[in-house]
Amino acid sequence: MKRVWIINSLVALFALSFFMKGVRPEKETEFHLNAFAEVPVKFEGRKKPIDTMARNLLTILSGKQTLRKEGEKISANRWLLGHMAGHPDALNDRVIRIENLDVLSSIGLEERKGFRYSFAEILPNLGRINATARVAYAKESSARDLYDRQIMKLANQVFTFENAINSFAGPMAQASGSVPLVISPDAATPRWRSLAEGLFEGDPRAAHFAKMLVAYRDDNAELFNAELATFLESVPADPKIAFEVFYNRLGAFMKSAEIYLLVFVLSCFGWLFRKEGLLSAARTLMVCAFIPHTFAIVARMFLSGYPPVTNLYSSAIFIGWGAVATGIVLELGLRKKAGGMGNLVGGIAGFSTLLVAHFLAGDGDTMEQMRAVLDTRFWLTTHVITISLGYMATFVAGTIGVFYILSGLFTRRLDPETEEGMYRMMYGTVCFALLFSFVGTVLGGLWADDSWGRFWGWDPKENGALLIVMWNAIMLHARYGKMVKHRGFAVMAVFGNIVTAWSWFGVNQLGVGLHSYGFTDSASFWLIIFALTQATLCMAGLAPSKLWKSGAVK
Repeated sequence: MKRVWIINSLVALFALSFFMKGVRPEKETEFHLNAFAEVPVKFEGRKKPIDTMARNLLTILSGKQTLRKEGEKISANRWLLGHMAGHPDALNDRVIRIENLDVLSSIGLEERKGFRYSFAEILPNLGRINATARVAYAKESSARDLYDRQIMKLANQVFTFENAINSFAGPMAQASGSVPLVISPDAATPRWRSLAEGLFEGDPRAAHFAKMLVAYRDDNAELFNAELATFLESVPADPKIAFEVFYNRLGAFMKSAEIYLLVFVLSCFGWLFRKEGLLSAARTLMVCAFIPHTFAIVARMFLSGYPPVTNLYSSAIFIGWGAVATGIVLELGLRKKAGGMGNLVGGIAGFSTLLVAHFLAGDGDTMEQMRAVLDTRFWLTTHVITISLGYMATFVAGTIGVFYILSGLFTRRLDPETEEGMYRMMYGTVCFALLFSFVGTVLGGLWADDSWGRFWGWDPKENGALLIVMWNAIMLHARYGKMVKHRGFAVMAVFGNIVTAWSWFGVNQLGVGLHSYGFTDSASFWLIIFALTQATLCMAGLAPSKLWKSGAVK
């Protein structure tokens, strides 16, 4: 017992040190970039620190929040400041990720390791990129090929970045659409304004900001720091700004994803070889990752002012959170019969959902302003959270089903006691899934009636939600009617993964209906791959018992 306590303490210390890595402000240079990170800006409908804006823009272009230049790690703030100030070297930073070889060939660029290119390389062919993108936009969506979609993506990335940067180019700067507003409201002008507008109106704060940019361009650190300090003194204090910078530096979601992957690996070995020490360490790690995962969700609620689920990104991190919480409960409640299974479920579900969220974050700010029809906190709190918990429980049951089939086919670990424990886990989560998916769907109908004047319209998203309710009900009917036993129930649970993935992402790919606001074209390929793997597992689960290494199962 003492040995286990020592190991768990060391595991907890490891997790703590891992999460604290990178939380400290970056090493200060002669330029006070950490203070610059806390400059407030209103962009894309939300007030945020310039640190968030820099990270989002760099993520849109590069897929990363930092870049390497001549072996040195460059922060997003330093990179953005170079462009804002018109620094001579800024255009040579390789930050634009172009993976499509046809796009590269069409703009005269060669394939290179990392697929990242600089604005200096892109600018000579910017006219060709925009012209080709306009042709692609003119086509019907179904007629666009991969090249069309990739050239449109590149044009959008460049436009988004140039539109943001052009607003800092001077008093006559021209930009269209959403531009960063850095001059906060005051008694004279009760609205946010761009730097260009502030300079045109003679606002002294705009003058200090402009002098700060000129000082950075001229490598004058003393003047830069002085003008930055003067500008920040004129800005009303807002604790959310500094907190969001801390939230960004913590990076809790990706760090939690890495820990969840380690939990899964340790649990695999511990479960297969019945090593309680490994299972105990994995259990401690999962709890240690769950705490910052929870903190980050609460932090998003505090910063955005919305409930935890508002878009596909937040639904992924919330569903992953719920799956990990369920894994912890299962581990504590059924450890004797299927010890380690809760770790396996929490580890793989937490990792995979946070990985999905990471890729969904590539479009920019994940805490964007809600559109008017969805900006109803009561329904966001009731319908969206409830139905997301229904999604989560269905996925958890399906994940247990996957482990049931794989362990039965390829190991001798699926003994009668373990099989019974896994079956009870699946049954309990399916009951939970049916309750929450049904209540969530009804609440969604009430929201639709409140917003659109009709309870049900056979919209694709509504149909997808109904499919989850029906499939969970079918599973329970099959069990109560003794049409399936343990193995059949596991196969049905795995097929539930396909049904839920279709409702969560698939219907969004149709791009039709009142719920098409979550459309994301990039998910189609991975959705198909996921469905094929789950279908393959279902077929494997139907293999004759003589092919199962664990022998005959119920």
